[in-house]
Amino acid sequence: MVAEQTSTSPLEPSQVGASKIATTILLYGLVPIFIVMWFGVYLDFIPLLAPMAIIASFAAVWWKLDVGLPAFANGPGVNAALAGIVAGSYLVLLATPLILGVVLEGDLSMGEVEFSDDGEQITVKLRQNTITSRDIDATVSIEQSGTVVWTGTESFSISQSDGRGDYGSFILDVRDFYAENALPNSPYSMTVSVDGQEMTRELDSATLSRTVTEVEGATAGVVKKDADRCSGDADNCLVGVVLTGWAGLGAGADRPGGLPFADFTVDAVLMEGNDVAVRYPTITVVNTQASWDSNNDEFGSGTAIVGDFGSEFPLDGSVAEASFGDRSYVPKEDFDSTGDYGCYSFTIEVSQAGGSMLSHTSYYDYSSSGSNDIWSEVSSC
Repeated sequence: MVAEQTSTSPLEPSQVGASKIATTILLYGLVPIFIVMWFGVYLDFIPLLAPMAIIASFAAVWWKLDVGLPAFANGPGVNAALAGIVAGSYLVLLATPLILGVVLEGDLSMGEVEFSDDGEQITVKLRQNTITSRDIDATVSIEQSGTVVWTGTESFSISQSDGRGDYGSFILDVRDFYAENALPNSPYSMTVSVDGQEMTRELDSATLSRTVTEVEGATAGVVKKDADRCSGDADNCLVGVVLTGWAGLGAGADRPGGLPFADFTVDAVLMEGNDVAVRYPTITVVNTQASWDSNNDEFGSGTAIVGDFGSEFPLDGSVAEASFGDRSYVPKEDFDSTGDYGCYSFTIEVSQAGGSMLSHTSYYDYSSSGSNDIWSEVSSC
């Protein structure tokens, strides 16, 4: 008796049913791919995430519809009709974003223009809602007060996304175009040209003002009753001086305006006639961070913030004085000169890389009247 052979040939599409085919492709194909694409911006650390998702969903659909395996893989054969439907569906699925990207692509516009924390670089974002990545060659020019100071070409892709939509970006170095302060009346602007479309944005003038144009210095005498320091019939005597400097933007005010992105060095000296009374260590300022050799607290702490909330920088000494707030003074016994009565001068010098040196000198008369020492500013010695 010959056993009846059971057919293992794959099912025809009509036997599977159009409803099942559509549901399977939707649930195991379209939905997983959509989820991966939607959250892909948060999973960009996973390499080849999108291709892997497409391959995995294709395999799942193939398996759920029992399309079959070819004979060389020890399978019963491939249902050509079902394989064509699955393959065709995926071709349409993968081609749809390309079609929509052309039909529904939004207009290109300039987005955020952001300076780095140190002000040395600018990140420029160009936004365009698009489903497909777009490569862009942009011509960029920087103008100051209508005069072009820099031009260049930047290539990038609209291949990133955030809560505001799709964008591409490029980075500019400020040192490539910075010439002089934008403040008070010389602003910088940037023009980005793409395929004949021009987009212009004025750049932040405060960040692009970093050339010191005015320097000032001043001293204040610390005069008080001090039995250890006052001699003879003096009731109140000079025990030291408070030294202060300013460096920033000259704008016609009492003091220069602050320049938080200005880098410079400061040298200061108090002279008694032709003799050095106090030579302050050189101060280096980089992005508001000032530092100098405190010489074991002889000259303050050795650090300070300069330019963030104004242009003042303290030149503190070793002795705190409550009547001057948080300031410290240089005691007279630490003078390198005799510290006698007479005329003193205080000079501040500020230098910047590639720029000229600026200086300011003020004069002070140290005298005594009625058993009280007097330290007062004068026009000259």
